Amino acid sequence: MSNLFLRHIYKIYPGTGNAKKNAKGEAKKRSGDFVAVKDFNMEINDGEFIVFVGPSGCGKSTTLRMIAGLEDISSGTIEIDGQVVNDLEPRDRDIAMVFQNYAIFPHLSVRENVMFGLNLKKGMTDAEREEIALKYIKMVGLEKFINAYPKELSGGMKQRVAIARAYAVNPSLLLMDEPFGALDAQTRTQLQTELLKTWEEEKKTCFFITHDVEEAILLASRVVVMSARPGRIKEVIDIDIPYPRNQETKMLPRFTELKNYIWQNVYKEYLEVQK
Repeated sequence: MSNLFLRHIYKIYPGTGNAKKNAKGEAKKRSGDFVAVKDFNMEINDGEFIVFVGPSGCGKSTTLRMIAGLEDISSGTIEIDGQVVNDLEPRDRDIAMVFQNYAIFPHLSVRENVMFGLNLKKGMTDAEREEIALKYIKMVGLEKFINAYPKELSGGMKQRVAIARAYAVNPSLLLMDEPFGALDAQTRTQLQTELLKTWEEEKKTCFFITHDVEEAILLASRVVVMSARPGRIKEVIDIDIPYPRNQETKMLPRFTELKNYIWQNVYKEYLEVQK
């Protein structure tokens, strides 16, 4: 079970002087400060697939990195499964991340990469680790490449390894920062379909970032549109297209309606950035 609560989250990159907070404990902007995320509030329920879209620089990745513990928050509260995690190290937050640049170890095989996080878990036998790793390697269709090294894999195959590794550690929360952004269109489409299938089987709570509105609608239970900087939630849209979904879902009239509506919202924020 994983519920994520984000309450009054601010991220301010300081200019000169000492950081200050107002009477409510909220971060206070100073001259020269850069406000990346402002008063961000959201609840993500167990098993939801939440996708964030918005113009570049609107705070999507910054918010994800704060949840992961890779960025400090300026003020506010991040809570995972009832536990405030503001001061916890990333390894103690029961999360897993998938990045755009694969982030797998070049000197480890597919099996060894997927087992990496499992090796850090206590109370498991080697046989149990092997069994879990093989399960997710099969789930992403790489069982024939179990002993291959990253240099022998395509970009799409490397990202499958990263996804398998993330699922293998059984995290409460899966964070994905434009995981398909560097892939060609055909590979991206294949991985969207595979990720949908895996999520429908595992029902992991997922926080996913993309610039692709079609991708957002295909995957999401809810799409969050972020405003131009400073980053805030502009609108949350329920995607009322039932699962299971596949690439043919994009042909539905309702899909087109949602695509046009969300794109108009994102484009308005893009124009704000250009001012």
